[in-house]
Amino acid sequence: MSVCVWVLSSESSLAQTVGKAPIGIDFFGKIKSISQIRTIGDDIFFVLRQANLKDDNYTSDLYQLIDGRPVQLTRTSRFSSYEIIDDAIVTREQEGESTIFYKQSRSYGGPQEWLRVPYRVGQAKFIDTNRFFFTASHRVQQPIDPLPDSLKAEDADKRYRIFEELPFWSNGRGDIIPQHTVLYYADNGQIRALTDSLANVGNLELSGDGRYLVYTDQRERGFKAPYGNRLYVLDAQSWQTRELVVNDSARYGFPKFIDHESIFLSVSNRNDENPQANSPYYRLNVRTGESQLLYDGDQYAVGGSTLVDVKSGNHSEILPEKQGIVFSTTKVDYTPLVRLSYQGGNIQLLTPDDFNVDEYIPYKKGYLLIGAYGQDGQELFTYDGKTALRRISDINTSLFEAHTVAHAREIRYTNKVGQELRGFILPPTNLEQGKKYPTILNIHGGPKAAYGFGFFHEMQYWASQGYAVIFANPRGSSANGSEFAKLKGDFGGRDYDDLMSFVDAALEQIDYIDKDRLGVTGGSYGGVMTNWIIGHTDRFKAAASQRSISNWVSFETLSDIGFNFGPAYTGSDIWQNVEALWRQSPLAYADKVKTPTLFIHSEEDYRCPLPEGLQMYSALKYNGVPSRIVIFKGENHELSRNGRPLNRIKRLSEITRWFDLYLK
Repeated sequence: MSVCVWVLSSESSLAQTVGKAPIGIDFFGKIKSISQIRTIGDDIFFVLRQANLKDDNYTSDLYQLIDGRPVQLTRTSRFSSYEIIDDAIVTREQEGESTIFYKQSRSYGGPQEWLRVPYRVGQAKFIDTNRFFFTASHRVQQPIDPLPDSLKAEDADKRYRIFEELPFWSNGRGDIIPQHTVLYYADNGQIRALTDSLANVGNLELSGDGRYLVYTDQRERGFKAPYGNRLYVLDAQSWQTRELVVNDSARYGFPKFIDHESIFLSVSNRNDENPQANSPYYRLNVRTGESQLLYDGDQYAVGGSTLVDVKSGNHSEILPEKQGIVFSTTKVDYTPLVRLSYQGGNIQLLTPDDFNVDEYIPYKKGYLLIGAYGQDGQELFTYDGKTALRRISDINTSLFEAHTVAHAREIRYTNKVGQELRGFILPPTNLEQGKKYPTILNIHGGPKAAYGFGFFHEMQYWASQGYAVIFANPRGSSANGSEFAKLKGDFGGRDYDDLMSFVDAALEQIDYIDKDRLGVTGGSYGGVMTNWIIGHTDRFKAAASQRSISNWVSFETLSDIGFNFGPAYTGSDIWQNVEALWRQSPLAYADKVKTPTLFIHSEEDYRCPLPEGLQMYSALKYNGVPSRIVIFKGENHELSRNGRPLNRIKRLSEITRWFDLYLK
């Protein structure tokens, strides 16, 4: 069971908060996000990213850990990514259609130009300093403009937009320019294409001896293209390329060499019954083509899915070891490091169940981790796999120790089908025994994601403002198995039931929740459920719906993922059964809403497009419900996590003021 701390009395609460500052609305701007851990020998490198409230942007630079402290190595304020090649730090920059690689030696005397490639390089896999494979993307040839140059405006590209495919835009990217991604090989400056110009190559993986290159190709374009992709292996000795097949019409993901001939990879097939099911994992010999199912993936998927709003850029590849494959996953509501054995598919938990792993790499005889205990900030840890984790940095710890941080208590509850589940309550930071507090139900996005014990700034801020915050992982969430994640055709059914069962349990178990001052909020999936909840119950006195969906009928043809995400969750489309989509749309019940509701949306949100929020807002205003909508210009679906810092503050301020108006 995870370790939780709950302040039981006003005396103990005051003892823990005396001399400490409250969590302010701008506290996220003081937190440093750690990512991209790398090592050269015993030296440890990483990237720190932080919100810059003064300039209303984000800064990031490369650091080295020296005596437990971060020492800044670059001063670009916009450092992006790097890799370690031949014990040197390698970065890259785009210059027109060329890519320049820079190498910084171990003496750290500053970056020097290393090589220049006349392509915009995507992935790159180096055999040695002179030979490497890489991908580069090229725009699909557009039809010739019939207008003569004399009749074209100089700013023609800014006057109109032309689309010919789906999806036509993507959240965070904007308009999608059709491209093909070609595989190339460079040898001492000589470059040749290894695929034709119609390829869409990805997932490059090179064997440790440099002989085999594995990659995928999904050349069929558009949303009606066949499900899946194709998997290939190139033998760098014979220069022969062969297709590898595990299952027909499969989608292959993140291949990783276990040894010089075998790879670990995910192999998923279309699951019309449960589109939310996890992918199974295989071992595949690239020389013989023989495959072996290692694990069905049902309970543990590769990669963590617990949500926070103060981290950025964390990603780690799986680690092949002698005993099995090591990766991070989500187990119910925390992110441990686990080992999947090659034999029997057994999963072994490696890290404590009150610790969330964000990144990991092999280090000495164990692991180097980025992570945090409970409500702490991210730090660097070493772990030998046996004894306790050892924190080796102070990047956020002193900051957190100087502030009053609320700690979660778990709430056990049973849903309508008898499943025993747990959620959490974050108490107000100055909790007084015998006093009732307004309480906010916060619903996560996804829906295939999860809340856990990790620090969530918006919840901590509400706790500092005298609110209790309750949150849980209803059916549809990740980390409880594929069947638990299934929502197809029952959106707003089993998930709604679980959330209401959780609220009932919270009211029964926690005596300081004021049942007459309940609020509800959430973003993305949480926004959809907020819209749904206010149309099905009046128990909440205020709501804040963020980046939501209100109408599955319109969402299917407006969202950048609507054509596949919509049917996967509603179970149909607008031509087969429009009634099913409408029945699961919150807008269908908007005339039943009595709850005052704030809507938060971004103009450039192409995941849950602006009309989705506008429709629900307009419907509530039409029916006389107190409502307000705040639309952020120049922001997209990531406003609450990666939006401009001052817009993030404005968003949280608007939500808090709305709840203050109706709950205090």
